[in-house]
Amino acid sequence: MRDILKSERKQVILDTIKAQKFIRLEDLVDLLHSSESTVRRDLDELELAGKLRRVHGGAESLPHLQEEESIAQKSIKNIQEKQKIAQKAASFIEEGDVVFLDAGTTTELMIDYVSAEDLTVVTNSVHHAVKLVEKGFYTIIIGGKVKSATDASIGAVALEQIRQLHFTKAFLGMNGVDSNDYTTPDVEEAAIKRMVLQNANQTYILTDLSKLGHISFAKVAEVGQADLICPRTDSNLMATIKKKTRVIEV
Repeated sequence: MRDILKSERKQVILDTIKAQKFIRLEDLVDLLHSSESTVRRDLDELELAGKLRRVHGGAESLPHLQEEESIAQKSIKNIQEKQKIAQKAASFIEEGDVVFLDAGTTTELMIDYVSAEDLTVVTNSVHHAVKLVEKGFYTIIIGGKVKSATDASIGAVALEQIRQLHFTKAFLGMNGVDSNDYTTPDVEEAAIKRMVLQNANQTYILTDLSKLGHISFAKVAEVGQADLICPRTDSNLMATIKKKTRVIEV
């Protein structure tokens, strides 16, 4: 097979990411029949040109304010980071807690790490609820309209149910974390997260590094209103966030 020109490699990368939204580095190496170092250089150059965004393990398309990935897409990204975040988050759950567990891939991973047994778990995820029941946890599922992309119950019915509940701890996923706000693409999901935060004694935001510096369409809360659990980074943005809230690094 002839060597692929750099311009051809880059076009293949862009076409693939446009179709799939995210691709792993090792998959690109196989697809392009090129070395890992060559593909990394191509990705770096495309990122500098504003064509894509590098993330741990691969690259993704640049997000739009109201664009949201599906659960299937999220589940294969940054899995090692998410497992560390989930394990740390689960360590804060104690016997007797009433916990809200948000829909999302990182919060789902938490379920396997929870060691407490005497607790109540409320969730707005059908998928989480099934897994929680299988694990033997006392589980309450929030009803309402289910958003297929994120498996989250949203809308007026869900919001009213959450309004009537109180939680000792809440664990929320978030699509965007900047120096000022926590944000998410969907207005209805933002309303759910906001109500949970208001009704919880302690709220933890779980996010991997790909969400830092990103701003989504709908504001959930200011960064100072919840603790942040995320991978360690020495970025200037993180230094600013640490001045406003407690950051738990993994």
